[in-house]
Amino acid sequence: MVDRTQLQRMARDVEALRKRLDEIHLRMEQVDAVLSEHKITAASLEALMAHEDPNNASSHVSIGSGVSLHYRHQGSEEGIALVDLGAGVFGERHWSDAHAITLERESDIQHLRDELQGQAEQTETNLAQVAQAFNTAAEQLKSLTAAPAESNPLPQQPVNEPEPEPAKPARRGRKRGMFGNDLTLDD
Repeated sequence: MVDRTQLQRMARDVEALRKRLDEIHLRMEQVDAVLSEHKITAASLEALMAHEDPNNASSHVSIGSGVSLHYRHQGSEEGIALVDLGAGVFGERHWSDAHAITLERESDIQHLRDELQGQAEQTETNLAQVAQAFNTAAEQLKSLTAAPAESNPLPQQPVNEPEPEPAKPARRGRKRGMFGNDLTLDD
C-alpha cells in the first residue's frame, strides 16, 4: 500500500531523474561541439600535410569576427603549429605531431561522449521505471481513496440553497473630506 508521502518521494525522484537527463544531454551537446572543432582541426592539418609541395603551403587562418590571416609556409621542413599542451602551456609542434595530438584528443573526447551516451540511456531506463512505478502507485492510491467513499455513501439530503437577495441599488457615498465626516469647502 502506498501513502501520499511515498508518492511525493517518487514524484521527486522522477523530477530529479528528468533534471539529470537534461544535464547529460546538455553536456553531450557541449562535447559534440568540441568533437566537431577537433575534426575540423584534424582535417585542416591533413590538408596542409597532403599539399602537393609541403615546403610551400598556404592557407587562411581565422582569428575570429570573420577576419582571417593569410598563412604561408616556406622552407624545407614540415610546418610548425602552436599547440595547447594543457594548463595554459603552448608549444610548437610539427604539423604531423599536432595532427597526432588532435586525433588523440578527439579519441578521448569521443570516449567521454560514449560514456555520457551510456549514462543518458541508463538514466532514461531508470526514469521510465520510476515513472511507471509512480503512475501505478498513484492509481492505487486513487482507487483506495475512491473505494471507501463508494462503500459508505453518505445519505443525500436536499440542500436548501439560500435564495439570492434582491439586488440593492448601489448608493453613491458622499464625498468625504480629508478630516473624516467634517464638512469641507468642497461640500
